[in-house]
Amino acid sequence: MAKEQEKYIFVFSSNYHGYYAEDLLARNNIKNSFRKAPRAIGKSCQAAIYINEQDFEKVKEIIVNSRVSTIGIYEIVKKDKVDSYQKIF
Repeated sequence: MAKEQEKYIFVFSSNYHGYYAEDLLARNNIKNSFRKAPRAIGKSCQAAIYINEQDFEKVKEIIVNSRVSTIGIYEIVKKDKVDSYQKIF
């Protein structure tokens, strides 16, 4: 998935939770990127799933129903070619 299309980040407490969430989304045909959370929001090399805006509600539902715990859900805010992160959940 192209980085410019990514709008939300789901941050997990462990790589295991991140890998599990990535697998759940793949089984539901939802494109995502699995990588480390940005230092601004994940200080301990935490796993993160990056998704497109149009998939947000569906991903949130899948994650909640799977009971995979997240540390937070963030919106990527782009301003002057610099990314900042707004915690939304």
